[in-house]
Amino acid sequence: MTIRNITSVQIIIAYGAELGIDVDLLLQGSGLVSSQLTAHDEQVEDKQELHVLKNLMMNSTSPFKVGMELGSRYHLTSYGIMGYALLASSTPRKAIELGLRFLDLTYVYSKIELIEINQNLSLRFSCDIAGELGKLILARDMMGAAMIQREVFESGYLPINLQFTSPQPPDLSLDALQQLLGAEIQFDANFNGIAWVAKQMDLPLVKANAATAKICELQCSQLLQQKQNWKPIEKQVKDTLLHLGLTSSMQDIADYLSRTTRTLHRQLKQEQTSWRQVRDEVRIGIAEELLSNPMKLDEIAERLGFSDGANFSHSFKRCRNITPSQHRKQSKNN
Repeated sequence: MTIRNITSVQIIIAYGAELGIDVDLLLQGSGLVSSQLTAHDEQVEDKQELHVLKNLMMNSTSPFKVGMELGSRYHLTSYGIMGYALLASSTPRKAIELGLRFLDLTYVYSKIELIEINQNLSLRFSCDIAGELGKLILARDMMGAAMIQREVFESGYLPINLQFTSPQPPDLSLDALQQLLGAEIQFDANFNGIAWVAKQMDLPLVKANAATAKICELQCSQLLQQKQNWKPIEKQVKDTLLHLGLTSSMQDIADYLSRTTRTLHRQLKQEQTSWRQVRDEVRIGIAEELLSNPMKLDEIAERLGFSDGANFSHSFKRCRNITPSQHRKQSKNN
């Protein structure tokens, strides 16, 4: 269970009202009541907001269009102190890194990854939610992120390119959205995400303020800590490993989670697991995906932070009771 502020639900309800959808219809089955919508400090579960989004989808004809239009309603002010932290960041790169670090303070359901290849930088989005609801959420999350970056970077200062792998829906008013966003929107692209030229990411931001950024980041850390208290420690460690990188040490993870290694060890032990088990589970889970590609075992081992191929094979067998080669052979036969 993840807790989030009710602001996003308020945005969804307001947008639904524009479409002529009754409030009670949007809230039906979510466990929320209309009286909660006026309380700006109200907290809701992520599954409750997801249910409201599902009701919105069920009462509209084009999930992708609805997602794009809904995403355009999210602004820096929708994110409270985190919005100010982004605005005060020194460079676009720092703003993006901060946003990813405090992603749990946002309203996204999508997974977001920062990729840099040669001179190109991109934020890539993926959504595990199936069907039309997943399309709506992916479009909303991407458009919302683009709107925030437009406000942080300022229109025209840093060109934004929004890309979707899907074809353009026939009922989508692309010109209006591009004008609103101040950016190009492309379809039939190679990935879902936002792209820039990498060198633009290190230009100074106009509203950068180191003192403000430091204060806001501290408050974001406190809010994140409060929110993470709802998650099992094992889940926090896994999420942090994926964010900081698989070569991160236990000290790195403990520092990020504002704990000592001794406290982290004790908390994991209380959940009947350990740092080694959690780290290996994350790495082996990714290894299973990589083994479906024609990559050498040594290359996979290096990518996952193992000292060599033999160490990787030993860890894989300990976790899965078969060797990586045997797993790859079984996967091909299935």
